[in-house]
Amino acid sequence: MISDNEMKSGNILNLFWKFTLPAVVGVVIAGIQGIIDGFFIGNAVGSHGLAGITLAYPPYLAIIGAGIIIGIGSSSLIALKLGEENTREALEIVHNAFPLCLLAGAIFTAGGLIFCKTSISLLGTSGPSLSLAREYLYVIFAGSIFMILAIALEPLVRNDGKPKLCMKIMVASVVANFLLDYLFVMRLGMGMLGAATATILSFALSAILLMHYLFGSEAKLRLRLKAMRVNKATSLQIFKAGVPSFVMQMSFALVLFVQNYMFLRYGSELAVSAYGVIGYIFSIFYMLFEGVTVGVQPIIGFNYGASNYGRVLKTLKLTMLSCILIGTLGFAVICLFPESMVQIFSQNESELLDTTLHGMSIFKFSLLVEGIVLLAAVYYQSINRVRAALFIHLGKIFIFLFPLLFILPQFFDLNGVWAASPTTEYFMTAVVLVMLSKEFKFLRSSEKAKIKQPADTKHVASVSRNSVKTGNEEGKGFITLKHAENRETS
Repeated sequence: MISDNEMKSGNILNLFWKFTLPAVVGVVIAGIQGIIDGFFIGNAVGSHGLAGITLAYPPYLAIIGAGIIIGIGSSSLIALKLGEENTREALEIVHNAFPLCLLAGAIFTAGGLIFCKTSISLLGTSGPSLSLAREYLYVIFAGSIFMILAIALEPLVRNDGKPKLCMKIMVASVVANFLLDYLFVMRLGMGMLGAATATILSFALSAILLMHYLFGSEAKLRLRLKAMRVNKATSLQIFKAGVPSFVMQMSFALVLFVQNYMFLRYGSELAVSAYGVIGYIFSIFYMLFEGVTVGVQPIIGFNYGASNYGRVLKTLKLTMLSCILIGTLGFAVICLFPESMVQIFSQNESELLDTTLHGMSIFKFSLLVEGIVLLAAVYYQSINRVRAALFIHLGKIFIFLFPLLFILPQFFDLNGVWAASPTTEYFMTAVVLVMLSKEFKFLRSSEKAKIKQPADTKHVASVSRNSVKTGNEEGKGFITLKHAENRETS
């Protein structure tokens, strides 16, 4: 277990590896669950099955988004509270998060089963892919409570100092999903129904194992049934802190929905299938970005809450370098082995292969900069600057992507649909680089001001930071404290 003292003064590079490696493995393994379905459906059902899963993915992501807003929102607040040595409020947040998961699961199960058919029919297609998508989603909505619990509880366990445990649980889940998919889809011929059932059962396994730890005596943030309650003020704090990640997830679902519509309008179900295959391939590298950025969230949140701005700056720089290296690696792999990657999901359909390779030759350029945009959003969320994180998520979609999705096809037809996402990433990267340059300047100046303070003044500043939150005006003149207060309200 990683101690508070190590978080405050331990080697940043060592902490980086301790948190990011398990987080990367956990995120990749969790994401592979969706890829596994694509692998088995693509080889057992064919292009119509791939199109069906691609059409079903936006509602699927909505369920994941519910788990994310609770899990990431809670864990972000908990990291800040632990950095401030406020364990009592951290425990209150944990005991508020669990019943929120149960409530969200009930809402998605009821609403999803009622409106499942309507949500997909909005795309305007009535082919075989539509019925396959509905068959998949009915099972997913029925078991949504397990998905939400698994996704929401994982960051809580990670913030409790158990990143390796999270990794082991994710490994067990993905192995179970693979074996069940093989059994249900390939051996029993259950098709979409089998793939969806395997997914829900694997999420259920994760949820049970995570609950076993949080309810056990080993957990620092131990769950107790008697202490659980849904407090309105605490719930609003959780939702506020988790909104950026939720918006990111829901915006991704909305983007998939709109892009599916545009591919059907300017292409066909074959283009949707190709887009699905590209999504599976690129998600591998996106999961690496997400694992690294989510992994450093406890380090950034804890040290920002403790006013260790120099450590925050080092972590931010190290993470940015990692994202650049991952993006370059992904671009190189796709340039060198495009056909091999596509054939993982479809080996016998030459037309699908040609369409996918063409789209991927345009899409691959987004990998070079995508990680930087994600890092900026996660960073601002980690320090509870919700509006800045929301600006990145929403600006990327509504300022750049959606206009480009409707403008570029007017001039380049289907190629314009393919080019919209990579073009968006480069526009947004320019924006976040300006934002991060200002952030670097603030962190450097705050750390320098802190170093110049005498030892006794630093002690008073630490006390003052806590007293300000209770209305005490003493100590507001200190430079680092003043900057932090101004930024938290920005």
